[in-house]
Parts: sequence; structure tokens; C-alpha cells
Amino acid sequence: MSDYVLETKLRGENADLHRRTKDSAVVLQKMLESFLPRFPDFTDHTILHSMDVLEYCNILLGERQVERLSAAECYVLIMSCYLHDIGMGISQKNYEELSEKIAFGAYFETHDRQDVEGAIRDFHHEYSGLLIRKYAALFDIPCEEMVFAIVQVSRGHRKTDLLDEKEYPVLTSPYGVIRTAMLAAVIRLADEIDVGVDRNSELLFDSSKVHGQNGFEAFGIHESIRRVEVREQAIVLHIKPKAPEFRELIRKLADKIRETLDYCRKVVSLRSELCITQTDVTIIEIET
Repeated sequence: MSDYVLETKLRGENADLHRRTKDSAVVLQKMLESFLPRFPDFTDHTILHSMDVLEYCNILLGERQVERLSAAECYVLIMSCYLHDIGMGISQKNYEELSEKIAFGAYFETHDRQDVEGAIRDFHHEYSGLLIRKYAALFDIPCEEMVFAIVQVSRGHRKTDLLDEKEYPVLTSPYGVIRTAMLAAVIRLADEIDVGVDRNSELLFDSSKVHGQNGFEAFGIHESIRRVEVREQAIVLHIKPKAPEFRELIRKLADKIRETLDYCRKVVSLRSELCITQTDVTIIEIET
């Protein structure tokens, strides 16, 4: 367990910023759950997932490295954990308004423009960034530097180029330095490793109602990964395959996590004085 080191550090250094994170978490709970009607058989993107991502950030950084973060960095990382998936629950009105601001490139040359759900899934990190900026006052984000950083770190949980120094600069804020690339790399890896059985709790999802091959495989993988353990040198998937065919699917997932791990290690080492100590992803099959 991490003992909430990011939250404890922030509370000790800046009680006002800590209060703002707590107030935002209350507001966000309903907003995050709004993805469920549109994506009833998609993996969890509620506050439970956000809290798990925050926990993994705590563990990946560790107490000694968290002590080296500024109050601003603690605040930005905590808020980004809470906010990185709000794009999944975007309203139809906001989807129509904010889609005009997204660079889709050639996406709709191979995808149906009427497939709103598909576009939201594939670009939800961009919708998250736009929603954070639009509702920054609602989230009580205290200054423009913080808004920019939270937008970029939240977007950075997938696809964006974290080594682009224009997109991911080192910022100076009234609350301290903010190394946006490093923070985005940590949250990207934390999000990537939230793949265990708790990701799709039966408290929220009835897996018997999942339809389609993709949904079946996604839920089956989560059910097969009984625990994700972050050790000092490795990320370990403890698995009990739901069926034999899930072994290969889990192996492919481990390869994907390993690729993300390598990239995020590189970003953190190049753009900060911190490090990600884990160097590999391993699989352990358990009996019970």
C-alpha cells in the first residue's frame, strides 16, 4: 500500500490545494458515472478507476520521490487522476460543440461519422482536456498554469507525444514548478496497469450482459488478472485464466504494458531527475 503519500504531502504543504482536490472529487463522481449509459459494456471509467490510477501513481513514484515533488505537482497529478477520463461521459451537446476543436486528421476516412461512441472512445483524452478547460472554474483550479498542466497531463494518459517540449513544458506556477512530461508519463503508466479484476467490479457491471467479442475479451481479461503487483523492479500480473484462450490475450496485454513502461521510463528520465524503477512486466499464474 502507498499510504496516500501524494495526498499526505499535499495536505502538509498546502492545505488549500488539498481541500480543492477533495471538493472536486465530490463533484466528479456523478460526472464520471455518466459514461455508463453510453458504454454499458465498456471497462470501468468511474471514480473507482480514478482512485486506482491515483493509487498506482503513489506506488510507482514511492514516498522518497513524492517528497521531491512540489505542492503544484502533487495537486496537478491528483487532479489529473480524477479528471483524465471525464471525456468518456461527455454529453451530446458538449460532444457537438467540442468536436470542432479536435484535430481528427484522417480518422473519419476509415471510421463512420455517425459512430459517436467510437469517436468518444478513441479521442476521449482530447475531450477530457477540453472539458477540463471549459469547466476549470467548477473544478476550482486556482490559476492558468494549473489549468494548462492538468489539461496536458490528463490528455497525456494516452497517445500524446510526451517528449514534445512545447506541449509538455516545465512550468513555473505560484505553487511551485510543474514538470508536465514527467507527471503525464506516471499517469500514463498507472492507467495502463489498472487491468485487474477490480477494474470491472460486479458492484457496477453485470458481466453476463456483455455483448460482442471485444467486450467479452476485455471483461474476461480483467477477470483473469487477479492482482497487479508493483514491485521495485517489475510489474507483476498474477493471473488465473478464465479459459485457456485468455493466456495468449494476457501475454499480448503484458507486451503492451511493457511497451508503455519503456516509453514512460524514457520520458521520466529525460524530462526530470526522477525515475521509474520498474524495468519489466512479468506474469505469474496462480492456483487459487
